[in-house]
Amino acid sequence: MFKKILFKIFLIFIFITVQSSTSLSSTITACYDVNVFFLRVGESCITYKIDNKILKINSYMRTVNIGTLAKRIYDYGSSELVIEKISPKKFTFYQEEGTFKRYQEYNFKENKIYVIERKYKKLTDDIEKEERKIYSRSDELDPYSAALFLFKNFQISPEGVIPIFYDDKFYKIPWKTLGEIFIKTPLGEVKVQKLLIKPYIKGKGLLQPKGDWLLYIDKTSLLPIRMEIGFIIGSVKVDLVSINGDLNLIPNLKI
Repeated sequence: MFKKILFKIFLIFIFITVQSSTSLSSTITACYDVNVFFLRVGESCITYKIDNKILKINSYMRTVNIGTLAKRIYDYGSSELVIEKISPKKFTFYQEEGTFKRYQEYNFKENKIYVIERKYKKLTDDIEKEERKIYSRSDELDPYSAALFLFKNFQISPEGVIPIFYDDKFYKIPWKTLGEIFIKTPLGEVKVQKLLIKPYIKGKGLLQPKGDWLLYIDKTSLLPIRMEIGFIIGSVKVDLVSINGDLNLIPNLKI
């Protein structure tokens, strides 16, 4: 009788362990501090989650320690991709930057992109203008899946281009590897691949890219450990502060 009880407890323990492992292996979240010189001015997190053969990506970026409304930023977005093809299904992006407020939604169906864009009256919920457009598409990606495309492909080739659709325009964003280095992080010393990107993308709001960007991608998780990026309002340095979940989630994706 005692042996049977022990065996049942053992089975329950195995079941809980497997369930926890399965849950952990389907999600990873990385969080960052955004700094100007030595001042922390913002924070950002991005989460990748596998759900029924769909990869769901969610992220946000917001300013902290900012006293004036003109510099206040709160952006968040999401993307859904078919894992087998790393093909985008849906992209959403919400912006509050200064007094600029906007929502964008892209639905990818076959060779079309169906776009919804809402511009608000300053920071109110009153819609100033709503537009619906349809674009023909070949292999263009939304911004989140484009980043994932880069994280996977720098291992295959030392340089290339990223096909991307954003804000009613199609782009081919060039990138190249600059070699491997070690950098110190809260997780210890990490081996990274240094990448140069030229994100010449014209958007709306305060966070329009400007100049060359440098990304330092962890060789294990394939996530950025550090980013040195520029916008029309200035340059910032983005550093990893925490990472939780399965470090193999992105490396195990097939592209």
